[in-house]
Amino acid sequence: MMERRRKLWIGFAELCLWGMSAVILIPYLMVVLTSVKSSKEAGLFRLSLPSEIHVMDNYRVVFERGYVLQGFINSMVVTAGSVIIVLVCSALLSFYIARVRSRISELLYRFFLLGMVAPISLVTTFNVLKTLNILNTRTGIIMVFAGILIPFAMFIYVGFIKTIPREMDEAATIDGCGPYRMFAIIIFPLMKPITFTAAILVFMNVWNDSQIPLFFLNDNRYWTMPLNIYRFYGYFSTDWNYIFGNVFLTALPVFVIYLLGQRFMIEGMTSGAVKG
Repeated sequence: MMERRRKLWIGFAELCLWGMSAVILIPYLMVVLTSVKSSKEAGLFRLSLPSEIHVMDNYRVVFERGYVLQGFINSMVVTAGSVIIVLVCSALLSFYIARVRSRISELLYRFFLLGMVAPISLVTTFNVLKTLNILNTRTGIIMVFAGILIPFAMFIYVGFIKTIPREMDEAATIDGCGPYRMFAIIIFPLMKPITFTAAILVFMNVWNDSQIPLFFLNDNRYWTMPLNIYRFYGYFSTDWNYIFGNVFLTALPVFVIYLLGQRFMIEGMTSGAVKG
């Protein structure tokens, strides 16, 4: 009786999960189907198969008029630069905070935690970028994203590093490792699961963000793919097949990265609990 009840609960839970998956996947399916329809069919906004498939025609317009290649390069440069800076800085900072017990490390930890909840000051940030002569550049946008996301990455790194036994540090010190060599050879390889998790989350945040580039990039040569959707919408405000094609190409890299990295995300989120 208990076994039957347990199977019923498992079946009900799976049914609920499939329902939740449908809620998420149906909008993606609608975007894909609409992007290969004619303009007349796309304007109906129906979740149905197209009467005629217009893949080459629609996506040729998207690539030619949507600045897809330029936006993709800008997004990749900004996203890759932000991910590298966030991971390197937050990993080193977290190692110091997790291993050094002092007032300074405690203050640093609280200071960066404050960065997770404190809103960005647009006017101050604008003036700082202008003073450093990196306003309206991809370098400036990378610095802004790094400043916003380092506190978040630091938070999850610190929790993971605290699960690594201190005896490993002591053994490395006895063998003659300095702090930097110990971090690079011993500690950082053990942080692989949480590093993949942080990298994927930072990638998704930076790639999908349109507000920061909109505020600090006036030159549309450096616009990222989400911003190019706004420009493209201005050209084809009634041709939703073209607009949805642009939206699909913008969301595709995040979707692929998530599918490829979801195993690492789950491993990174659960490894600290298993080790503790």
